[in-house]
Amino acid sequence: MLRYHGAWRITVVGRSADFDQRAVVRGPYGSRVLAGRVGAALEIDEESWTLSLEHHLWGRSWQPNLRTTPGPVTERDGIRSQLLTSNDCHWPGKPLDYVNFVLRLDQALAPAPTQLRAARVTGVPVAAPVQAVRTSSSGWSEPGAPAPGDAVPAVPTVPAVPAAVPGQSGRRAAW
Repeated sequence: MLRYHGAWRITVVGRSADFDQRAVVRGPYGSRVLAGRVGAALEIDEESWTLSLEHHLWGRSWQPNLRTTPGPVTERDGIRSQLLTSNDCHWPGKPLDYVNFVLRLDQALAPAPTQLRAARVTGVPVAAPVQAVRTSSSGWSEPGAPAPGDAVPAVPTVPAVPAAVPGQSGRRAAW
């Protein structure tokens, strides 16, 4: 029996067995069974849970597989994966390391937190209003443009959208 934590997806990726196979997940909220058909999948999201692989001998009840071997945990493109291989039972002449049931477990990793860069350039907040500065190359020498020393026309402001008025069910107030 193997113990896991958190959210994982279990997928049957291989089966070469005479007997039915299954994976059984046991956690604090009960048990779930994943049928041993290639392509079958089960998603688990519990704080702590166990996984066991079983086979069904003809005329008997479900039995734990003889050997379950967890492969190394790998990480690629934000996914942590592990292969589990299993041998259901031993028969004379059958190699002890024979694999007849294979599962892949995948866990999506949380994105690594990025460090925020300072939002200030020379002490001025990035979102601070910018004041226009007249230069000789600003092109204001055309007719009708302000002459040097004239006030720069202000940019008109747009009034803020009024907040919802109580009793109007989220509709905006009429102005």
